Amino acid sequence: MLLAHEPSSLASNYNRSSFRFEHDSHALDIFDLPRIVEMAGRLPEAYYSTADCEIEDGWNRVGVRRSLRETLETIGDSNSLVLLKHCERDPENGALFRGIIEATIERCGAQLRDDVELSRATLVISSPRRITSYHIDAEVNFLLQVRGRKMLSVFDPHDPSVLSDTELEDFYSGNWDGAHYKADRQCEAREFELEPGDGVHIPLHAPHWAQNGDAVSVGLSLNFNLRSGARLASLYKANRLLRKAGLRPASPGVSAWRDRLKLGAFAGASALRPILRGASLGRSRS
Repeated sequence: MLLAHEPSSLASNYNRSSFRFEHDSHALDIFDLPRIVEMAGRLPEAYYSTADCEIEDGWNRVGVRRSLRETLETIGDSNSLVLLKHCERDPENGALFRGIIEATIERCGAQLRDDVELSRATLVISSPRRITSYHIDAEVNFLLQVRGRKMLSVFDPHDPSVLSDTELEDFYSGNWDGAHYKADRQCEAREFELEPGDGVHIPLHAPHWAQNGDAVSVGLSLNFNLRSGARLASLYKANRLLRKAGLRPASPGVSAWRDRLKLGAFAGASALRPILRGASLGRSRS
């Protein structure tokens, strides 16, 4: 299902930088809007917003929401964004989505296969001209455009002047809008004009935002949570605690032995927290 634009792209650029690839998933009729409306009623989880949205607005602006079905049925005439999560669990089409996920893992080889902890397929359906606001994700992403057109801007996740440690610490402390759009850096983004059959790989933590064209856009987002990503998440959480204590922690990866100490201390604190909570509750009852 996935064909890299260059044979070496997946191996050399996977989870390092964004790149374009080609796919043939857009030929499937399950991505037609009536089929999506039917599938939405069978899926376990969805996010949707009808609020006007700008690049820097984040994910908390959901607007006045009608039912999910009505939002999808009127998406061509509104300003809405719908994320249908865990399509691989759909009783009717789940096997097909799982096949696309497995093909992606196979194409990437051991660097993804040996690191992946959880995988899922998310449909991203949005209204004409709708903006998907600037954000980062806690997983690597392969975005397949299957209907409509959009412009996708992807930034370098390794540039601390674009994405700082404190922003990542904020994100992993529970603020999904922890990364902040910097308009003066837009010229440094990689911009991809996507139409059906195009795809883009988005590395872990790479900030990105999108602007739809003049028709309803449907994209298939293949999300992969990594063991290495979970390790980074723990380090950013540990660094947030150290920063709150008045220290200036080194970035993850700067010192292997410091990272090991942080992970050990964070794991110990996490294990101790429910014990202390239980002891506190016991005292309150005595």
